[in-house]
Amino acid sequence: MTSRSIIKAISLFAILLVWATFSPTNARADRTATIRNIPPTPLHAPDGTPLADIAAAIRSAADSEQWIIVGESPGSMTARLHIRAHTATVKIQYTESTYQIDYLDSRNLDYKPDDLRRRMPNKKFRTIKGPRIHNNYNVWVEDFGRSIEAYSYNPPKAESPKGAAPLNPILIADELEKLDALRQRGVLTQEEFDQQKAKLLQ
Repeated sequence: MTSRSIIKAISLFAILLVWATFSPTNARADRTATIRNIPPTPLHAPDGTPLADIAAAIRSAADSEQWIIVGESPGSMTARLHIRAHTATVKIQYTESTYQIDYLDSRNLDYKPDDLRRRMPNKKFRTIKGPRIHNNYNVWVEDFGRSIEAYSYNPPKAESPKGAAPLNPILIADELEKLDALRQRGVLTQEEFDQQKAKLLQ
């Protein structure tokens, strides 16, 4: 092979390397996307559905999509999803007729708070609007939202604390064991664990 052929081969390799690094089809370049919060969205609950039943529907949706409710107040919930080493935390706000989901925090999901300008092979810039996060986050939140809407069609009735039958001590112990396992894995903070424990022991 002549020296000219070697130079051509090296140049071609360099061009291909640059293209692989900055190509929009490159897997690493497309790992993140703009966070898509769910804006106030109509629910399908029948007219006159009490807020407590909407909350029950959201809890059922969270359970079906493996989100854990780690905080709750009237019209607002904090939910967390833990998949392998990845954690996402969102805030759900709701009324008798609407709900919305907003990003709060994440771990190991490539969160980036700022816009990204990436140079393309043709020397143009492609701007990805921030804040950004791993593509899977948006999928998980959209699935959660669809479940909330589905459960709102016929929301479960919220249990009344008055006259409610006491929980079986064995069931309480089982739930505490599950909560403690989540605390040890870092899914729940100590404060969140204590709050959930207090609710079980009421």
